Amino acid sequence: MIMFEVLTLILISAGPGSLGVQGADDVKPTSSQAADDSTTPAGEAAEVTPSEPEVKKKSKKKRNKKRRRKYRCRTRSSPQYKKMVRNWRKVPRIPKPRWRAGYRDLTLYSVNLGERIRVFPFEPDGSLDPEAVAQIEHLMRDKHTDATHPIHPRLIKLLYKLADRFKARQINIISGYRESRKSGAESHHTDGTAADIMLPGIKLPAVAKVARRFGHVGVGYYPTSGFIHLDVRDKRSYFWADRSGPGHPGCLRQIMPKSAFQFDARWRPKHDEPKLRKNKKGKLLGALPEDEPPEEGEESSTDVGLDDKHQEPEK
Repeated sequence: MIMFEVLTLILISAGPGSLGVQGADDVKPTSSQAADDSTTPAGEAAEVTPSEPEVKKKSKKKRNKKRRRKYRCRTRSSPQYKKMVRNWRKVPRIPKPRWRAGYRDLTLYSVNLGERIRVFPFEPDGSLDPEAVAQIEHLMRDKHTDATHPIHPRLIKLLYKLADRFKARQINIISGYRESRKSGAESHHTDGTAADIMLPGIKLPAVAKVARRFGHVGVGYYPTSGFIHLDVRDKRSYFWADRSGPGHPGCLRQIMPKSAFQFDARWRPKHDEPKLRKNKKGKLLGALPEDEPPEEGEESSTDVGLDDKHQEPEK
């Protein structure tokens, strides 16, 4: 009897844990119990640890802010350059375009070389005049090395169409052919298929709008630098805008991709050919009687060493 009482006292003092029975602290609560037994209010928990969507939102804002800082477009240009662009926009005091057998002459001026040519690019039958093409290629030579390169015939035709469309007395050539100075660098300027241009007296957006409709072309709008890039290509057209200033890294942005596809679909080779212009009586402008020879100097003229020489923005 005494032994039984001693054993009972030992078991009571040891507690239920020693026999493998779980106590109240050893039992794991269910999910509902855990939510009910939480001692931290919901408001305090939100203040201490932000939710996952808020963390993602903040991190996304930081990334976008860093990206804007990294790719910020520098649109400034020096006062000297702004003055130069204003000079480009002035309509030159040169004679109005002349006509021959329904085609007008084409006046090109290189702002870097200070040279101006005035040629009839087309023969009476509509073909390109080889002598006029040679003069155009010489004018659009590399300004650093004086190296020349064949200019794509379609580019010459499109320049003529722009002059004819806007009745421009002159087209300023900011940059024509450029020799490749970096290994592996690709540019339409290095193969004679591109030119950076502006038409005095004509706003750049209007010129770019017409140029985009040619089809299978590249048209770049450079409002700060003050010119339009035009190139001819066999592949799909590509339009872009770049507001970076001269000497700053470019910040090219593609524009109007759907319109580029539509203009290419409508393009036909015959659309590149110049149109014959007639007067109100239905006769070709500049048509000569069969027995009257053309006047001397009517074919072309060249003006070299002008005062309005400028420098080309590096692009």
